[in-house]
Amino acid sequence: MSLFFLHPAYLYGLIAASLPVLIHLLNRRRIKKIRFPAVRFLLLSQRRISRTTRLRHWLLLALRTFAVLLLVLLLARPIFQTGVGLFASGGPSAVAVVLDNSLSMKWSYDGDGFKQAKEAAERLFSALGDGDMAALILTNGSGKEPIRLKREKQVLLRDLGGAAIAQGGGDFALALNRAYELLREPAAQKEIWIITDMALTDWDRFNLSAVKQYDPLIPLKIIKVGQKAETPNATIKEIKMRGQDVSVGLPIHLQAVIANFGDKEIKDLLVQLHIDDQPKEQKLISLPPRGEAEASFQLVLARPGSHRGSVTLKKERLAGNSIFYFTLQAQEKLKVLVVDGDPQTSLVQSETFFLTRALDPAGGSDASPFLPTVVIAEGMAAAALDSYQAVILCNVPLIPDAVLPRLRDYLRQGGGLLLFLGDRVQADDYNLKLFDSSPSVLPARLRDKRMTSESGGEKIEKIDVKHPALAPFSDQILLESLKSARVRGYFRTENHAQSALIALANGDPLALEKRLGPGRVILMNTAADRDWSDIPLKTAYLPLIQSLVSYLQGGKKGSFDAGLTVGGAKKFLLSPSYVGKGLRITMPDQREREVSLAPEGDNVAASFTENDLAGIYKVSLPASADGQAAIPPTYPVNPPFLESRLESISERELQARLSPARAQIIPIEALEKGGKRSDLSLPLLLLLIVTLISEGWLSQRFYG
Repeated sequence: MSLFFLHPAYLYGLIAASLPVLIHLLNRRRIKKIRFPAVRFLLLSQRRISRTTRLRHWLLLALRTFAVLLLVLLLARPIFQTGVGLFASGGPSAVAVVLDNSLSMKWSYDGDGFKQAKEAAERLFSALGDGDMAALILTNGSGKEPIRLKREKQVLLRDLGGAAIAQGGGDFALALNRAYELLREPAAQKEIWIITDMALTDWDRFNLSAVKQYDPLIPLKIIKVGQKAETPNATIKEIKMRGQDVSVGLPIHLQAVIANFGDKEIKDLLVQLHIDDQPKEQKLISLPPRGEAEASFQLVLARPGSHRGSVTLKKERLAGNSIFYFTLQAQEKLKVLVVDGDPQTSLVQSETFFLTRALDPAGGSDASPFLPTVVIAEGMAAAALDSYQAVILCNVPLIPDAVLPRLRDYLRQGGGLLLFLGDRVQADDYNLKLFDSSPSVLPARLRDKRMTSESGGEKIEKIDVKHPALAPFSDQILLESLKSARVRGYFRTENHAQSALIALANGDPLALEKRLGPGRVILMNTAADRDWSDIPLKTAYLPLIQSLVSYLQGGKKGSFDAGLTVGGAKKFLLSPSYVGKGLRITMPDQREREVSLAPEGDNVAASFTENDLAGIYKVSLPASADGQAAIPPTYPVNPPFLESRLESISERELQARLSPARAQIIPIEALEKGGKRSDLSLPLLLLLIVTLISEGWLSQRFYG
């Protein structure tokens, strides 16, 4: 049982109860006393009469003071409650029911939390009177649906039936803002009921200062949906990939990080890997209390293109998100044509020995994303350039006339050309055919050949690690490895319009780039073997060659995508050929959305914000002028990691966060037992009327 007031501010009016006493004191007559012995007996008689008069005065004063007290209490609207209570009679009520539909509600109350919450809301709506109004507000809604107070119970129950659990967190500040805004309309009784599991993750983000429509006079009733019993509470925190390449035929190593939110060890947790809805591998792991563990998987993709992946957890009564989505974009092995301009009878002595080993370290196995094909200079004319993603010329003396037009067409169509020079290169032929001709292919005109002593050599001073072709050298170990090399021979250049990708300590460029439409050309002014430098002997040589070739073929390489969080925005950046067009997004529930592409700098961009479902989203692109897709056709979306945590905020802390609002926390079991709430206004009004009538009758009888 409890007693509370709907309008407690009126209780300050109790101060007015002192007015009758104050008026009585001010009106007391101050009589000057003069004693006459002759009237002694008359005074004794007068004292007996004055005692009766004072008793009448005190009785009337008490009635008047009591009348003021009753009036103040009547204005404050006292409510007497037994049990939980619902709505008091005595006037129309306006009620806002805030329903927590965040993902954590899926696992509360032994996996039945959201169902219990909806049943509690249904009980509230069913208890409404004829003149009462109510509204249902979800903590995770689109924000676009109109919310208004409704009198029809059937409409409210229909809205409640359509409420579904979300796959993200809840925003209680936004929900309370909407509740207070609805309750601005006049009503005899206003209340906000919040049905929630009090999950720490969502309430941690709550701040009362974010509630702009806040009204401290409106009471808050919080129905707590708790846990019946302790259950295993774990989820997948993240999935990581070791290595960079996702190529057909290459082993891919994935690591799933699983977190335990509970205080007890979780044993024999089954972790399963699925690719394209097919089971691939599974592991049994144990999770320490409040700790993490990893499950490692290895897989090989048999076909190029997009692949859907997921890791799932299986354990009886496991609470927490049990599935994590990811996607893989598998690239076919990059075909590279390597032209050896100085072949030798000994393989180790050939111009391309170190270069081909850098592209394919295991020598023909499936362990490399590159597939190099070596031909001599004379065989270049018969090679089908369109079959290769990149062409590398190593110390080729002359450019065959028959190859030149095909090489230009190859570059115009997006091919990549890497030129290594050497002692056999005829600079005049290169300048005539590749620089002076139109369009020019060489990044710069070749000048004289510079050679240093065998024991000397120029240092490498500058490496543009911001360039995508040299991005691996942001690693300090690789950077120091390349800078430790010595270049004993190289060609000087002139008329290079762009800054060097790699430059020597004396300022001479060692690597230059030129773009021909979608095609790319990189000129290395030294040799590919160790005749002119010791770069091939350095640790940096393999990542240098592989990174340069990956960049030259347009950066098309396999990728791993762990996705974004539910509610986040996905941005797409495309080439200008897509201007004026749009994207079609197919959501996991097969709903489709159209997204317009708009200019952004030198490209076009679009942003998709309706990522409210966990799963794999499909992206459909229209045809473009250059025929380049540029973005993966799928991307994954996963629930917030901490939304799986079942830890609750304490009642005291929650009440402190809501202070100075009057927040009462009620277990959901208490709501099921019911209770009554009675408005004491009518009894107080009747008592006030009786008091005033009594005061008036006594005043007339005593002084009339």
